[in-house]
Amino acid sequence: MSGEPFRTLIHRMVSLALLPWLLSSVFAQEDHARALFEAATRALGGERYLALKSLMGRGLYSQFNEREQLQALLPFTVYVLYPDRERVEFGRGKDRFIQVNVGARGWIYDGPSRNLRDQKEEEIARFRTAQRRSLETVMRDLWRRPEVKLRYLGERELWFRQRGVGVELIVPLEGDEVDRIQVYFDPQTHLPVKLAYENEEERFHLYQDFDGIKLPLRIDRYRGDVQVSRASFEEVQVNVPIDPKLFEKPSSPDKVR
Repeated sequence: MSGEPFRTLIHRMVSLALLPWLLSSVFAQEDHARALFEAATRALGGERYLALKSLMGRGLYSQFNEREQLQALLPFTVYVLYPDRERVEFGRGKDRFIQVNVGARGWIYDGPSRNLRDQKEEEIARFRTAQRRSLETVMRDLWRRPEVKLRYLGERELWFRQRGVGVELIVPLEGDEVDRIQVYFDPQTHLPVKLAYENEEERFHLYQDFDGIKLPLRIDRYRGDVQVSRASFEEVQVNVPIDPKLFEKPSSPDKVR
């Protein structure tokens, strides 16, 4: 027997011998990742969190420049009717900027210019991508889908005095494309503290209990290592009645509620 075929045979034998160990390791890591999501779901409120029907929140939105200097500080209000209706308002009165999305449709009201229009295709696409990557979608739905693969990332320091245990979700898109979303959980509380995708990340702080559901009161967004925004909630209400007409496009700018 020549040397090359013999080496090939040895490599095949070693590969076959390692295959069961590799498969068991992959399954063990996926089980570990799923256990982290299960623990986080319980920490967020379990069935109450999963059954969340509506949310209304008010607070202040801060926007920063590339030097992390404050550029804008605006009051905001958000209305959500799950699973697919969302209205976000910035500012007050007739000068508000309003963005509303309902499924695959949406409209925008620009208060200062009194412009009311349908959202463009690219704007709707951006919203749907952001919705897929949101903490609510990831925790309430995405990680449970059979086509989504989970990869355990282990524990590491995220920022000063904050460690996290991470899981990567590999979400199939059209063709061969995938979306990779990373979630990190606090090792002690099991609550989500960081969500990352591409070169952006969101950090979740100041969790508070609302009728058995835990939600963060501060969300910091970073692009690279630079903070670009902060949403600080001053009021949150869950499972409250929200008028469905808030999501309907008015007939004219004067009719905006």
